[in-house]
Amino acid sequence: MTTQDTVLKNRYENIPFGLRRSFNQVYSTIGFEFKRNVKNIFISIGIALGVFLLSFIVNIIRESRGVSSPATATEYTASYLNLVGFFILIIAVMYGGSIIALDYDKQTGNLLFPKITKGRLFVGRIIARYILSVLAVTIFYIVTAITTLIKYQVLPVEILASWGWALFYTFLVLSMVTFFSSFLKKSSTTIVISLLMVLIVFNMGNVILTVTGIKVEPLFLLTYYSNIITASLDMPTDRYGEVPLGPPGPDTPTGFQWLTPSATGAAVGMLLYSAILLVVAYLLFRRRQQK
Repeated sequence: MTTQDTVLKNRYENIPFGLRRSFNQVYSTIGFEFKRNVKNIFISIGIALGVFLLSFIVNIIRESRGVSSPATATEYTASYLNLVGFFILIIAVMYGGSIIALDYDKQTGNLLFPKITKGRLFVGRIIARYILSVLAVTIFYIVTAITTLIKYQVLPVEILASWGWALFYTFLVLSMVTFFSSFLKKSSTTIVISLLMVLIVFNMGNVILTVTGIKVEPLFLLTYYSNIITASLDMPTDRYGEVPLGPPGPDTPTGFQWLTPSATGAAVGMLLYSAILLVVAYLLFRRRQQK
């Protein structure tokens, strides 16, 4: 054993036993979740490559029909992000749908809870499944970056900001799915409710705000934060504006639409949103009882 190993061992042994036990259980949970989700890892990577391929095919078809390629590498990168919000939602429900509900659906909690506290199990699963979600999103960005680099011989640095916001938004959506999983009985129900909330409820909320002309920034709508993933490639000077609600004309009524949150608004909003969802999810999980 080297001197450095001895020092590290001594430091580890100086950590209080309770803290060491907590760390070990969280670490073991993460490892177990990786092993349990091996199949989902390959599926999520396949989804990432599939979403990329769809955008690639669309770009090829457009160019074959005479549509000029985007003028800049940044615009070309943006063309691959049209489905990124939906892609992140699919990944989040895949990993988050069963994060808690499965224990109550399959009655596995009777085996787990006497051996590990719900808090440690909760933390370990969140960390593990977020890492797996990050893997899928990162692979999507890697193939997009490679394609852009091959086509334009340059890679816009803004893609790093977009990737960062995509990971932040992934954590937010995963937190929402975890929240539903904390009190719903089945994983399938969690997945359905999460999809309906994002695809219908939040999007309809945005439509209602637009047509009513309310000028309050919709920071309370989860899907609003996904806009910064693409907008960060070329942040607009005006993040809001009036939009016509019918055919253009002097008497056409207008609505009010927010295009994207600011960097500060997105960071603070997603952090608070995620924290609230996870805290409530943990409290519900902690009080929840096995049948």
